[in-house]
Amino acid sequence: MADIVAIHGIFMHRSSRREMHDSWLAKISEGLRDTRSPHAESVTLECAFYGHEYNDGKAGPERNYRPEEIAPGFETELIISIGAEIKDDYGDREGDKLYLPGPLQKALAKIQRSRLFEGRDSVLISFVKQVDRYLNDPAFRALVQDEVGAAMTEHPRLVIGHSLGSVVAYDWLQRNVLPNRPVLLTLGSPLGLESVRRRLHQPADRSRWPDGARSWTNIAAGHDAVAMVKELAPLYHPDVDDVPCTNPRATAHHATSYLSNVRVSRSIDAALT
Repeated sequence: MADIVAIHGIFMHRSSRREMHDSWLAKISEGLRDTRSPHAESVTLECAFYGHEYNDGKAGPERNYRPEEIAPGFETELIISIGAEIKDDYGDREGDKLYLPGPLQKALAKIQRSRLFEGRDSVLISFVKQVDRYLNDPAFRALVQDEVGAAMTEHPRLVIGHSLGSVVAYDWLQRNVLPNRPVLLTLGSPLGLESVRRRLHQPADRSRWPDGARSWTNIAAGHDAVAMVKELAPLYHPDVDDVPCTNPRATAHHATSYLSNVRVSRSIDAALT
């Protein structure tokens, strides 16, 4: 038995299950101590770890991706959506990649100036390709879902999904119901993107509430452009509890920034109580 099942996002292909477990548990416990939670010293964690599966070279940040390798359709749409959410004072001047469509040039230029994804095209493109692979490669998606299923045999009280992990968690809880129906906590989630939503499993009644979840809290940082749609309740179900938070601008999307946030700590405490 584990109190929490944690599901990571992208760029974990050079990490490991043990590294993830130790870093996430340390931050969760630290936050619970700061809020004087009675669960701080006893909380247990099981990781649904799939990062190593990206090591076959089909999608990963080691490749020095170039802008011309951005695929039309989902990858282009996702980059443009991220760029649209970044607010800066530079106007809409285009970049110098004249071989790209205008909207894509503008999005890449804004993302570079914002320093999101280190301001590097290659890192950004690696991100969208990893998301694209989960959503559009059925064999890879099934492999990740099997890993989540193995973790869920621990019958957790809480499921935490960060970034792409929130999509994975939602996807699994739409298809599966545990006897104890855990709380779902999504952090830095791209679930609000229409391009993501239409690729997710829906039951016959078209309900967007994941039946496998007892309750759902979604936390999005103000500067997190990956969680570009901050409120999921209007898109999924009015019972989704959307909670804003503030993370450091440079690390707004990082899992450790979220796990260090007091609002996340209080949500974890409430789920475990």
